[in-house]
Amino acid sequence: MDEDLSEVFQLIAEDERRRRYLKEIGDWLIEEYFEPNQAS
Repeated sequence: MDEDLSEVFQLIAEDERRRRYLKEIGDWLIEEYFEPNQAS
């Protein structure tokens, strides 16, 4: 039971990291590509 639980928590932690990573990439892409285009 404990092993299953730690495995679940590990999956959740990895999912959270992946989501944060994707969000940072998304924010960076918006800053790099969309904001300069709006300024012109």
